Parts: sequence; structure tokens; C-alpha cells
Amino acid sequence: MNGYERIKTVIATGKADRTPMMLHNFMSAASEIGISMAEYRTNPARIADAHITAARKYGLDGILIDIDTCIEAGAIGVPVDFPENEPARALGCASDDIERLIEMMAPEKLLKNDRVNILLDAVNLTKQKIGGELWLRGNCDQMAFSLAMLAYGMEDFMADLLDEEMEEKIFLLMDRAYEVHLTLHKLMVEAGADMTSFGDSSCGPDLISRDMYLKYAHPYHKRLQKDLSDAGIPVVCHICGNTDFIMEDVAGIGFTGVEVDYKTNISRAASLLKGKSLMFGPIDPSGTFYFGTPVQMQEETNKVLDIFKGEGLVIGAGCALPSNTPEANIRSFTNTVINYCINGNMQ
Repeated sequence: MNGYERIKTVIATGKADRTPMMLHNFMSAASEIGISMAEYRTNPARIADAHITAARKYGLDGILIDIDTCIEAGAIGVPVDFPENEPARALGCASDDIERLIEMMAPEKLLKNDRVNILLDAVNLTKQKIGGELWLRGNCDQMAFSLAMLAYGMEDFMADLLDEEMEEKIFLLMDRAYEVHLTLHKLMVEAGADMTSFGDSSCGPDLISRDMYLKYAHPYHKRLQKDLSDAGIPVVCHICGNTDFIMEDVAGIGFTGVEVDYKTNISRAASLLKGKSLMFGPIDPSGTFYFGTPVQMQEETNKVLDIFKGEGLVIGAGCALPSNTPEANIRSFTNTVINYCINGNMQ
């Protein structure tokens, strides 16, 4: 099996000839070919080159194309800063007037935005070069809750979540944010992605309660899963941090995959996701991949592989690898996965 076939098979049946590997590695891939974040995010050809080079160098099965976490936000009017050697970041809210924000959440703005088109062009170029060889996942940035928070500003958004008089407008804002977000998934697949993914880390237990998650985020997650499933689009949900308190709720949605942070109880999450969603991740991108040693990398990789025994997992980092992640650690990771299968440890 090649990488494309391996991930496609795991999505369909839960198991392939070995556990597939995919890394959230846009920063490390750029640094490996010697380009800055500024050059990476403005040049579709360099984005494609960075990811294809890294995937082939390390023998990965799939590519995750990502630029930063404020593509959608910038497109609808959130001010964005562009550091030379770091990913772009939101500088503040788009407006403190919720009525204005509701108007600003317009899906048609996406195709008029240069950065969105750079992302889509990069996906298209990558697909032309690796289609049928490697699986291609296009990251669609912020889901409704997180996009609404970025646009409104965390303090105002959180305060209004607790204000019953603002509830109708908050849901209207999130409805509009959802339409922006859903549109990007569809554009990503049109550009050539085999699957999509999204981040919604602002709705995780590190920031809000489970009750608030169930009220304000979970309905949109279920809606997205249904809309994308109806369109034949497989999708991965990513929520940073310890998701133990909501993992059962997330598992019940039926996403194709759930990308899990190392802070979460991996054994419990594996049990909850079994037969419902694949797990993506969940190795620590900083503590293990970046700061760890090859021996520690091997140990952590084997721990995860032992939990799954080759079923229901696309293994990688639970979030984005830092720039200049040591080559020795990435090679230790990939070699460990391959040897695990060769040594007959899969069920």
C-alpha cells in the first residue's frame, strides 16, 4: 500500500497493513527547506514544495496543509499581524458591535481574499503532484465558536455568553460564522483535498465548561458532521488541551477523525472513539518531538501504538510541530511506527 491507499483503507475499515503516519508540520516543513513563515504563507508553490519534500523525506502517508489559524478571521475583517518567522496571528477584534459582526460574516468574502486563494492554490498544486500517492488533508481553520470569538474578542464574547439577553444574537453570529466555515471546507475539497479538518480550541474544557460546550459548540459540530457527510467529505475535529470532560460528547458526533492533544487521557479516548472515529495524533509536539530525545520519541510512539494495536489510528503529533523540530526525532518516530508492524505487534 502507498500512503493514499493506507489512509483511505483505515478510514473505510479502521485498519491497514500498518498504522498510517501524518504530521501537523507546516512550521517544521518550511524550516527544513530554508524558508521563513513570511515566504511560506505567501507562495503556494513553496507551501506545496515544503510539504511534499517532508512527506517523501520521512515516508509519511499523508500531508496536512495549513498556513495559520486566522485565515477565515482575516478574510472577514479581523486585523492580522504577519511576523517574518512566525505564523500570522489575530491582533484584535473585527468590531465590538455584534450587529456589525453578523453582517461581516459573509461566506462570499473567502474567494475574494488573497490568503484564502493562496491556501487553495497550494492544495491544488500539491494534489497535482501527489494525488493517488499520498493522502491530502486541508485544514479549514476556525470552526464557528472560535471564529466568532476571534471576530468579537474573547472578553466581550465570553461576557455575552453569560448574558441571556444576548443569546439570540450570539447564536445568529455563530450561525453566520458556521456558514463561512462550511464554505471553506467545500472550497478545500474543490481544490483537491481528500479530507478536511478544523480547529475549535476555544470551546475546549481549558476555556469553557462542558455545559457551555454542549450549548454553544456541540450543536455546530453535529451540524458540520452531517453537512459534510451528506457532501461526502471526511473531516477531522481538533480541540487543543485536555478534552477528557467532553470526549464522550465529541466521540458521539461521528467525525471521521478526532485529533487528540497529549494532555487528554489517550487510553480512555481510544475506548470512547473505537468504532466511531479514528484518532489522529496524539503525541506531544513540543515536549516529545521538539525537546525530547530519539529514545524518548521511540518510547512515546510505542506507548500510543500499544494502545491501538494497529486499529483506529492515524499517528502523529497532537498539534503543530515547532520550527526546526529535530530530524533525528522525526526519524525515530517514523522508524518506530514501521518497526512496530514489522515486529508483528499489530493485531
